[in-house]
Amino acid sequence: MEIKTLAKNTMILASPKVLNFAVGLLRTKFIAIFLGVTGLGVIDQLTNTVKQIKRLSLSFLPDGMVKLIAEENANELNLGKIAKIIKTYFLMVIPLAVFMTALGYIFADEITIFVFGDLQFKLYFLIGFTALPITIFSTSFRAFLKAFKEIKSFAIAEFYIIIINLILFIPLVYFYKIIGGVIYATLSFFVTFSVIFFVVRKNVFKKYGITFASIRQAVFEKKYFKELSAFISVGIIAGSFRVFENIAVRSIVVNDLGLDQLGVYNPITKWGNLFIGFILPSIFTYLYPRLSEAKDNADINNVVNDVIRLITFVILPFIIIGISTRQFIIPLFYSKDFLDATIYLPFHFSALLIVVWSTIFEQIFAPTGRLRIFLFFTIVLSTFSLLLVYYLVPIVGLYGYLARFTIVPFITVIVYSVFWRKSIKFKLKKENIKVIMYSVFCCIILLSLKDFNVYIQLLSILLIFPMIFLLNKQEKKFILKKIRRK
Repeated sequence: MEIKTLAKNTMILASPKVLNFAVGLLRTKFIAIFLGVTGLGVIDQLTNTVKQIKRLSLSFLPDGMVKLIAEENANELNLGKIAKIIKTYFLMVIPLAVFMTALGYIFADEITIFVFGDLQFKLYFLIGFTALPITIFSTSFRAFLKAFKEIKSFAIAEFYIIIINLILFIPLVYFYKIIGGVIYATLSFFVTFSVIFFVVRKNVFKKYGITFASIRQAVFEKKYFKELSAFISVGIIAGSFRVFENIAVRSIVVNDLGLDQLGVYNPITKWGNLFIGFILPSIFTYLYPRLSEAKDNADINNVVNDVIRLITFVILPFIIIGISTRQFIIPLFYSKDFLDATIYLPFHFSALLIVVWSTIFEQIFAPTGRLRIFLFFTIVLSTFSLLLVYYLVPIVGLYGYLARFTIVPFITVIVYSVFWRKSIKFKLKKENIKVIMYSVFCCIILLSLKDFNVYIQLLSILLIFPMIFLLNKQEKKFILKKIRRK
């Protein structure tokens, strides 16, 4: 049963994410105390900007490489072909990294004003942007772990990254305040690359007999170049729209409401990302190469149904707990300055499952070769998101920013579900429909009682318990077996 493999690999990959969740809460609390709302906003904007430009630089290239390697591994491991794929990939990535880094420094003034709203933050941007090329290569080496399904190696690397970054974080922020936070954000990218590079070299290259010499000596392959070019051409356009939409939306909030208001909303996005951040990457690390290996539509349907089921069971309790305890959690892990975040959190969290479902549907496009239609959807939905925020923020303030995380995902999941129903005859299993209906029911109840803190906290326990009855017999046996082993 596919869900057993998914659950097993997800448990392995999720363990460091749980640690990262705890460390993330500690980190945000520390920043909130020592740097305040503005400091949190600065570090968040800097980190987000570097990540978004990295995403634009790489586009879908790592996904393209994962797909090519996964397809080769599904047939028969051929080190010669894999060396050609890797060489072709890096011949495309290195010039991109150099070009995007140079472009960032040339337009440093314009980017600083666009992102931070004031040129006084230019030094922070210049420091943080030094990490761009290194994070590009970091993501590239992560793709090797993903392509070869080195799940345990992935988890081990994550543990080391979290621990080393935490050791760096506390003294830098405590002694050097905002500039220390900026330096930490920059160094964290370098730490990530160093750990990933070491793990890949030991557990992928050495294990499978891949050497840097064999990569250098590999012959450039036009076939792989064309396929990777298809990924990058679509990725650059789609990535440009997404990066521009992400940065522009934040710029609208900063210019209309102030950098401090972006900081106020930060606990919601951070906390939400921490909840789904430990499960989504864990599942997608396995899901993408698995979809690349899928032989027919029935196989894809089964895999996607199992992923939707697993991810809903895992995330729903966190949503319920997050909404019901927000009045206690926000001041505890941040400060009283962030209490306004509790107003928007129930709506944002209620849409998290919709975000996750739409992201699962999105994962199907590249492995099945539907890049052009994905590009079309990305342009339309990103434009809609930007226009919605542009129109609403001046009228309703942060509620306009909230619309990006609620209305847009709702429209997206409807569009994707209709498309896949027609394209691959996708259909939810009956048992999954029940789980989804119960999830929607829980969110409606929580939103209805969001202002009654005592009642909603008691109700949260009652909402989580019935999920046991939504498990099928095989899933109950699987869980009981895991419990008995412990």
